[in-house]
Amino acid sequence: MSRIAAWLARRLWFAMLWLMRRPWMRRLQRWTISRVPPERRDAARRSMYRQDRFARRHGLRVLTFAITLLLGSLLLTLFWFLGLALYEAGALTPPER
Repeated sequence: MSRIAAWLARRLWFAMLWLMRRPWMRRLQRWTISRVPPERRDAARRSMYRQDRFARRHGLRVLTFAITLLLGSLLLTLFWFLGLALYEAGALTPPER
């Protein structure tokens, strides 16, 4: 499951990076900084740069971990419903003597 999660995370990470490099997304980031009061604008810009640096450094690992949890949750839910369906169908009852 980890290989599947890593594959999905790489694809999603590529799409996220591609999206963040679009000119309209850059304009949107600059616009959000311009909405901050002038006395806090430098701090907001530094905070955004810090968040971007953290995301570039650790984002793929965090995304892989989150997708692994998602796939694990889906697998557990699938087995739960499969067991419930088998129980309701009578396949999990003990045989009569």
